[in-house]
Amino acid sequence: MSSIVPGPKKKLEEEITAARSGAKPLDASALSPSAPRQEQLTGLDDFPESLRTAIEAEHTRLTALETNRRKTADRAVPAVVESLDALLTQITDHLGKPRLFGKPTAVSEPTAEATELLGIPSGDLDTSPGRAEHRTALRTLKQLRAQLKDLETTPDHDRLTRLSTLTIRLSVALEATPDSATLIPLALTRFTQAIPDPQWTQTFPEKLATWKQALT
Repeated sequence: MSSIVPGPKKKLEEEITAARSGAKPLDASALSPSAPRQEQLTGLDDFPESLRTAIEAEHTRLTALETNRRKTADRAVPAVVESLDALLTQITDHLGKPRLFGKPTAVSEPTAEATELLGIPSGDLDTSPGRAEHRTALRTLKQLRAQLKDLETTPDHDRLTRLSTLTIRLSVALEATPDSATLIPLALTRFTQAIPDPQWTQTFPEKLATWKQALT
Protein backbone atom coordinates (compact mmCIF):
# COMPACT_ATOMS: atom_id res chain seq x y z
CA MET A 1 0.00 0.00 0.00
CA SER A 2 1.41 3.36 -0.99
CA SER A 3 1.69 6.07 1.62
CA ILE A 4 0.49 9.59 1.03
CA VAL A 5 2.94 12.33 2.00
CA PRO A 6 1.12 15.45 3.29
CA GLY A 7 1.62 18.70 1.38
CA PRO A 8 3.39 21.70 2.94
CA LYS A 9 0.17 23.30 4.18
CA LYS A 10 -1.13 20.08 5.73
CA LYS A 11 2.25 19.38 7.30
CA LEU A 12 2.34 22.86 8.83
CA GLU A 13 -1.16 22.37 10.28
CA GLU A 14 -0.02 19.08 11.82
CA GLU A 15 3.08 20.76 13.28
CA ILE A 16 0.97 23.51 14.87
CA THR A 17 -1.58 21.01 16.25
CA ALA A 18 1.19 18.90 17.77
CA ALA A 19 2.78 21.99 19.33
CA ARG A 20 -0.51 23.09 20.88
CA SER A 21 -1.06 19.65 22.40
CA GLY A 22 2.44 19.68 23.84
CA ALA A 23 3.47 16.63 21.83
CA LYS A 24 6.43 18.40 20.18
CA PRO A 25 7.82 21.94 20.01
CA LEU A 26 7.08 23.97 16.90
CA ASP A 27 9.99 24.44 14.54
CA ALA A 28 10.08 28.17 13.79
CA SER A 29 11.48 27.55 10.32
CA ALA A 30 8.32 25.65 9.42
CA LEU A 31 6.28 28.84 9.61
CA SER A 32 7.88 30.17 6.42
CA PRO A 33 9.82 27.40 4.71
CA SER A 34 9.89 29.17 1.34
CA ALA A 35 11.30 32.47 2.66
CA PRO A 36 14.97 31.98 3.61
CA ARG A 37 16.58 34.44 5.96
CA GLN A 38 18.08 37.31 3.95
CA GLU A 39 21.79 37.83 4.45
CA GLN A 40 22.47 41.19 6.04
CA LEU A 41 24.64 43.62 4.11
CA THR A 42 27.74 44.87 5.87
CA GLY A 43 30.40 47.44 5.11
CA LEU A 44 27.96 50.14 3.99
CA ASP A 45 28.20 52.38 7.05
CA ASP A 46 30.34 54.97 5.24
CA PHE A 47 28.11 55.06 2.14
CA PRO A 48 25.82 58.09 1.65
CA GLU A 49 22.34 57.29 2.91
CA SER A 50 20.68 57.55 -0.51
CA LEU A 51 23.24 55.19 -2.05
CA ARG A 52 23.02 52.73 0.81
CA THR A 53 19.21 52.71 0.58
CA ALA A 54 19.35 51.91 -3.15
CA ILE A 55 21.84 49.07 -2.65
CA GLU A 56 19.81 47.55 0.16
CA ALA A 57 16.57 47.75 -1.85
CA GLU A 58 18.27 46.14 -4.86
CA HIS A 59 19.70 43.41 -2.63
CA THR A 60 16.23 42.60 -1.32
CA ARG A 61 14.79 42.36 -4.85
CA LEU A 62 17.61 40.22 -6.25
CA THR A 63 17.59 37.89 -3.24
CA ALA A 64 13.89 37.25 -3.81
CA LEU A 65 14.51 36.50 -7.50
CA GLU A 66 17.37 34.13 -6.72
CA THR A 67 15.15 32.16 -4.32
CA ASN A 68 12.28 31.93 -6.85
CA ARG A 69 9.99 34.32 -4.98
CA ARG A 70 8.78 36.39 -7.94
CA LYS A 71 5.86 37.97 -6.07
CA THR A 72 8.18 39.11 -3.29
CA ALA A 73 10.56 40.52 -5.90
CA ASP A 74 7.69 42.38 -7.57
CA ARG A 75 6.69 43.88 -4.22
CA ALA A 76 10.26 45.10 -3.75
CA VAL A 77 10.22 47.02 -7.04
CA PRO A 78 8.62 50.27 -5.74
CA ALA A 79 11.36 50.67 -3.11
CA VAL A 80 14.03 50.08 -5.75
CA VAL A 81 12.40 52.55 -8.15
CA GLU A 82 12.09 55.25 -5.47
CA SER A 83 15.71 54.91 -4.37
CA LEU A 84 17.06 54.86 -7.94
CA ASP A 85 14.95 57.88 -8.85
CA ALA A 86 16.53 59.75 -5.94
CA LEU A 87 20.02 58.83 -7.20
CA LEU A 88 19.21 59.89 -10.77
CA THR A 89 17.99 63.23 -9.42
CA GLN A 90 21.29 63.70 -7.57
CA ILE A 91 23.27 62.79 -10.69
CA THR A 92 21.25 65.30 -12.72
CA ASP A 93 21.87 67.99 -10.10
CA HIS A 94 25.58 67.16 -10.12
CA LEU A 95 25.78 67.68 -13.88
CA GLY A 96 23.90 70.96 -13.62
CA LYS A 97 22.70 72.99 -16.57
CA PRO A 98 25.00 73.35 -19.59
CA ARG A 99 26.56 76.76 -20.04
CA LEU A 100 24.91 78.70 -22.85
CA PHE A 101 27.79 81.05 -23.47
CA GLY A 102 31.50 81.14 -22.90
CA LYS A 103 34.05 78.38 -22.63
CA PRO A 104 33.30 75.21 -20.69
CA THR A 105 34.61 75.14 -17.14
CA ALA A 106 37.97 73.42 -16.94
CA VAL A 107 37.86 70.05 -15.18
CA SER A 108 40.46 67.52 -14.20
CA GLU A 109 40.90 64.33 -16.16
CA PRO A 110 38.93 61.37 -14.78
CA THR A 111 40.98 58.75 -12.97
CA ALA A 112 41.68 55.31 -14.37
CA GLU A 113 39.76 53.85 -11.43
CA ALA A 114 36.60 55.80 -12.35
CA THR A 115 36.95 54.78 -15.99
CA GLU A 116 37.27 51.13 -15.03
CA LEU A 117 34.39 51.34 -12.56
CA LEU A 118 32.06 52.65 -15.26
CA GLY A 119 33.15 49.96 -17.70
CA ILE A 120 34.57 52.42 -20.23
CA PRO A 121 37.57 51.14 -22.24
CA SER A 122 40.47 53.58 -22.12
CA GLY A 123 40.53 53.68 -25.90
CA ASP A 124 37.00 55.11 -25.95
CA LEU A 125 37.91 58.18 -23.92
CA ASP A 126 37.55 61.43 -25.78
CA THR A 127 37.89 65.06 -24.90
CA SER A 128 35.66 66.59 -22.26
CA PRO A 129 32.01 66.58 -23.36
CA GLY A 130 30.69 69.78 -24.87
CA ARG A 131 27.31 71.46 -24.42
CA ALA A 132 25.59 69.13 -26.91
CA GLU A 133 26.79 65.99 -25.10
CA HIS A 134 25.85 67.58 -21.79
CA ARG A 135 22.29 68.29 -22.94
CA THR A 136 22.00 64.77 -24.36
CA ALA A 137 23.09 63.32 -21.02
CA LEU A 138 20.47 65.36 -19.17
CA ARG A 139 17.76 64.19 -21.59
CA THR A 140 18.87 60.59 -21.13
CA LEU A 141 18.70 60.90 -17.34
CA LYS A 142 15.16 62.25 -17.69
CA GLN A 143 14.22 59.32 -19.93
CA LEU A 144 15.69 56.83 -17.46
CA ARG A 145 13.52 58.26 -14.70
CA ALA A 146 10.48 57.83 -16.94
CA GLN A 147 11.52 54.22 -17.62
CA LEU A 148 11.68 53.61 -13.88
CA LYS A 149 8.05 54.66 -13.51
CA ASP A 150 7.07 52.22 -16.27
CA LEU A 151 9.02 49.42 -14.58
CA GLU A 152 7.22 50.13 -11.32
CA THR A 153 3.88 49.56 -13.07
CA THR A 154 5.01 46.57 -15.15
CA PRO A 155 8.12 45.01 -13.59
CA ASP A 156 10.81 43.77 -15.98
CA HIS A 157 13.49 42.52 -13.64
CA ASP A 158 16.20 42.12 -16.27
CA ARG A 159 15.81 45.73 -17.41
CA LEU A 160 15.62 46.94 -13.83
CA THR A 161 18.84 45.12 -12.94
CA ARG A 162 20.69 46.81 -15.80
CA LEU A 163 19.27 50.22 -14.91
CA SER A 164 20.04 49.85 -11.21
CA THR A 165 23.58 48.72 -11.99
CA LEU A 166 24.14 51.79 -14.15
CA THR A 167 22.61 54.21 -11.64
CA ILE A 168 24.42 52.85 -8.61
CA ARG A 169 27.74 52.78 -10.47
CA LEU A 170 27.34 56.38 -11.59
CA SER A 171 26.58 57.41 -8.02
CA VAL A 172 29.53 55.44 -6.63
CA ALA A 173 31.87 56.97 -9.23
CA LEU A 174 30.71 60.50 -8.42
CA GLU A 175 31.07 59.86 -4.69
CA ALA A 176 34.54 58.36 -5.08
CA THR A 177 35.83 60.83 -7.70
CA PRO A 178 33.78 63.97 -8.43
CA ASP A 179 35.85 64.52 -11.60
CA SER A 180 34.25 61.37 -13.02
CA ALA A 181 31.28 63.60 -13.93
CA THR A 182 33.01 64.09 -17.29
CA LEU A 183 32.47 60.37 -17.95
CA ILE A 184 28.72 60.40 -17.33
CA PRO A 185 27.69 61.42 -20.90
CA LEU A 186 29.82 58.62 -22.36
CA ALA A 187 28.57 56.06 -19.82
CA LEU A 188 24.96 57.02 -20.62
CA THR A 189 25.59 56.79 -24.37
CA ARG A 190 27.05 53.30 -24.00
CA PHE A 191 24.02 52.28 -21.96
CA THR A 192 21.45 53.62 -24.42
CA GLN A 193 23.30 51.93 -27.29
CA ALA A 194 23.18 48.62 -25.37
CA ILE A 195 26.95 48.18 -25.60
CA PRO A 196 27.77 45.01 -23.61
CA ASP A 197 28.80 45.71 -20.05
CA PRO A 198 30.66 43.14 -17.91
CA GLN A 199 28.77 44.12 -14.76
CA TRP A 200 25.43 43.14 -16.30
CA THR A 201 26.33 39.47 -15.91
CA GLN A 202 28.09 39.75 -12.57
CA THR A 203 26.42 38.52 -9.40
CA PHE A 204 25.27 41.05 -6.83
CA PRO A 205 28.12 40.17 -4.41
CA GLU A 206 30.65 40.73 -7.21
CA LYS A 207 29.20 44.14 -8.05
CA LEU A 208 28.94 45.08 -4.38
CA ALA A 209 32.61 44.22 -3.85
CA THR A 210 33.54 46.58 -6.70
CA TRP A 211 31.41 49.40 -5.27
CA LYS A 212 32.89 48.92 -1.80
CA GLN A 213 36.42 48.95 -3.18
CA ALA A 214 35.74 52.21 -5.01
CA LEU A 215 34.62 53.94 -1.81
CA THR A 216 37.38 52.68 0.47
